[in-house]
Order: sequence, then C-alpha cells, then structure tokens
Amino acid sequence: MNSSYIYHGFEISILYEDSHIAILNKPSGLITHKKNIHDSEVSLQDSLSQKFEIIDDEVGKEGIVHRLDKDTSGLIIITKNKTIKQIFQDLFKNRLITKHYLAISYGVLNQSYIEVSKNITRQKHQRTKFKTAQFEGKEALTKITNLKTYHGSISLLDCEIITGRTHQIRVHLTSLGLPIIGDKSYILDKEQKFRLNNLKKDVVDTLNSFPRQALHSYHVEFEHPISKKSIKITCDLPDDMKDLQAKLK
Repeated sequence: MNSSYIYHGFEISILYEDSHIAILNKPSGLITHKKNIHDSEVSLQDSLSQKFEIIDDEVGKEGIVHRLDKDTSGLIIITKNKTIKQIFQDLFKNRLITKHYLAISYGVLNQSYIEVSKNITRQKHQRTKFKTAQFEGKEALTKITNLKTYHGSISLLDCEIITGRTHQIRVHLTSLGLPIIGDKSYILDKEQKFRLNNLKKDVVDTLNSFPRQALHSYHVEFEHPISKKSIKITCDLPDDMKDLQAKLK
C-alpha cells in the first residue's frame, strides 16, 4: 500500500519500499540534493532521514543514486546502503533500468516514433544550460513516441531515456523543434508563438502561464538485483499536468 509524508510543505509519496530501496514520487519544485554543503535550499535528500534508515557516507547525497531536475516531477529511486547504491549505479551505467517520462510540448512530431541520438554538451556562455553537438560532449539517446496531439500544435510525448544526461529530454526535444511547455531555459520563441496561432485565448494564456516544464517521470522498470523480482512502477501525472491536459482537450 502506498504512503506519503510531508516535508517543508512538499508531499512525497512512497510507491515502493523494501529493505534495500524505495521508489518515491518527487513533487516539482523540490531539488533532488543540495549543490554543496553551503546550499540552504530544501531538498528531497534532506527529507529521507525522516522516513528511512540510510547507511551511506557520500555527504549530501546519502541515498541518492540518480536525480531529477528541480521542476521535473515523478519517480526517483533511493538506496538504503552503500552496497546497494553501488549496485544501482552499475545498473544505471549499464542501462538496465528502463525510464519513461511524459512531456507536453509545443509542436508535433512528423512521425509517431523517433529515436534521437545526439551528443549533449554544456553551452559555452551559459554553463548551467546544455545543447546538442555533433562531436563534443557525451552520447545521448532518447526514444520518443507521440501519444496524443491537441489542436494540431501541442503534443503529449512518451520519452524513454536510454542514457541519463543532464537536461537530456529537454535538450533533445528542443533540438527537434518541440520545446516543453513551461520550460524557461530551452525556448524557441518564434516556433512556440506560431504554434499558438490557432488556439483560443484561454488556452494560450494557460500555456504561457504554466509555471514549470511539463515533464514527469512516470514509469521505471528493472529486475531487482537482490530479490530478482521484476519491479514495474508507474505513477499518474501530477495535478498541474492533469489540469493542463484537461484544458487542452
């Protein structure tokens, strides 16, 4: 049975737990872990000691084996000790954990499915942002399926990340001309405005005012390294993305 706890106003749901790991639903607006020991921002990692016993000496990242961007919601795996953390780091490295996200984006794919294989590297003048590159950076692969189209100009996309690069989905979708609604860092101004031309004013206002990137980690799947059971966890869209979807319909 699922449970949840409140930490500094954020509701964090526990969707799976055993003696080795837990799988949580991280709300948007909450960072995964602090940047450094001087960072005072509230983080998911801070909350873990409230609910779990974690034996891990990686200061500031105790229990954290991967991360989600602050404004991306959804599933995140935490580990309860150093041994299981190393095992899961290897699972991620060897691409043995399946991870799917839902994104609501401006624009429409010209096909129902596409694989995007483009390297990702930091932008030279804005070091907190990333871009695709032909030769530099790290290889990145995203599999994108068009699930639904609204008004011929907005898409609901399933994005499976095979690699786990920072901002990977956001960068890859923008490189296709499909920037995520609400994303303040990756914007294609002219294309986004063009996509709004045939929409009613109330819909346009909703899209323009959506406060964060409409991106949600909704499905993880892997073989549990200890029990050898198949673990498949899915979580619904959060309320803000459900409301956005309803207004687009």
